[in-house]
Amino acid sequence: MHLFPNTRIFVSFGSLEIAWYAVLILTGALCAYLLCQRTMKKWGYAPEVLDDYVVPMLFIGILGARAWYVIFEWNYYSSHLNEIVAIWNGGLAIHGGLIAGTIFSLFFFKKRHISFLRMFDLIMPTVLLAQAFGRWGNFMNQEAYGGIVSESFFAHYPVFIKNQMFIDGAYRMPTFLFESVCNLLGFLFITLIFRKHWYKRRGDCGFMYMVWYGITRFVVEGMRTDSLMVFGLRTAQLVSLALMVVGCLGLMGVFHKAFHWKNKPIVLFDLDGTLIDSQQLVFETFRRVFKELKPDYELSNEELYSFFGPTLEVTFSKYFPEDQLESIIDRYQVINKSLHKNLLKEVPHAKEMLEGLKEQNIQCAVVSNKRIEVVKRGLKQAGLDGYFKVVLGKENLPEPKPSASGLIEACNLLHTSHDDCIYVGDNVADIVAAKNMAAYSVGFSVDEKQREALEKAHPCKVIDDLMQLVSLCKEDRIWSDNTIW
Repeated sequence: MHLFPNTRIFVSFGSLEIAWYAVLILTGALCAYLLCQRTMKKWGYAPEVLDDYVVPMLFIGILGARAWYVIFEWNYYSSHLNEIVAIWNGGLAIHGGLIAGTIFSLFFFKKRHISFLRMFDLIMPTVLLAQAFGRWGNFMNQEAYGGIVSESFFAHYPVFIKNQMFIDGAYRMPTFLFESVCNLLGFLFITLIFRKHWYKRRGDCGFMYMVWYGITRFVVEGMRTDSLMVFGLRTAQLVSLALMVVGCLGLMGVFHKAFHWKNKPIVLFDLDGTLIDSQQLVFETFRRVFKELKPDYELSNEELYSFFGPTLEVTFSKYFPEDQLESIIDRYQVINKSLHKNLLKEVPHAKEMLEGLKEQNIQCAVVSNKRIEVVKRGLKQAGLDGYFKVVLGKENLPEPKPSASGLIEACNLLHTSHDDCIYVGDNVADIVAAKNMAAYSVGFSVDEKQREALEKAHPCKVIDDLMQLVSLCKEDRIWSDNTIW
């Protein structure tokens, strides 16, 4: 094995050679993949989604970049057809890769029922990072350089850059380095500053990429001496101008208006304390269970409030041996059922709110940690059962809340993605469940004490009247938690 750190070859095994160009491009792609996968996990997507995307995307992107380069250098390649596939010698035009990759992404995410614009925001800033690595592949191949400069130009540069920029008997301006640094700065700006302070609409981060990279490439391309040309003009500068124009129009919201990129959210609800007022029912049921089975123990109000959210198994396990839990829960259900008629009631304005959402053609579902039979019974008694296409109880959830798995399952059953999803709940576990898939979380309570607890969980919005949901859903906003990346 031989290492050649300052030539085109990274490592060789006999006749097998691995080029620096390939290593650096793949390193950039890997960094972008890992960053995207980290965020996709926070957004509740299975790792397989990005895994299925990245390999064909990388192949198609490289194919498009090579095709673009070959087309504009056809005078050479028409006489050297065998070199068309020799990408290890360099010759990838990023604009061709971006065009091919965008077309593939549109089809891929549409087929998966995933918001293209949301993925556009996620992926494109990481492309800048990948490009920053890729330019060092150009450095190793001694390409993407500028005009002749004096040796003194490199007085403050590392020696290895100076030496590698000595090309055809003269020192060359390291335009690869200028673009690499600008790409890295663009990645940091979009992910650390722009996303936090100026992100308003889906697609904004992607459009900001187009503006940033368009400006960067236009300026750097003017310094290069190896530009692809068309009709005497630098191809990359023409495309960069187009990127800047499209990016600016996108940031102004022109495309959102023209193509009606305003998605209606789906609205998922918790049950107890959100759609039905079961507080007195739950409190009285627990009091009777403890009076029967643990008569010497008196429940405090704080404990009773804490019983909202967790499953009965979790709650009772704090007070009773594990081998008694099943019989205790059965007894709880019997008592609870007997008290339903007198103590269960609809939350004020629940029916009017659901009618308002129905008029907007918004799909609704219920996701509760309670047993499905109890959930359906409560909805029926409150007269709300006709408003939901999907109703999930404890038995239907892959994992109980605060896991987001039940919310994602509800979206799947509604045959839609969870990119535009509101989850409404009255306790911290509901807010955490929404955040575990980066959904738009709405905390609801008429109880001041509960609202204080909800606000500490930092939901996207807190309401004290369900009718506020009707006007909320009419707003033009991103229906996900924009603080989660």
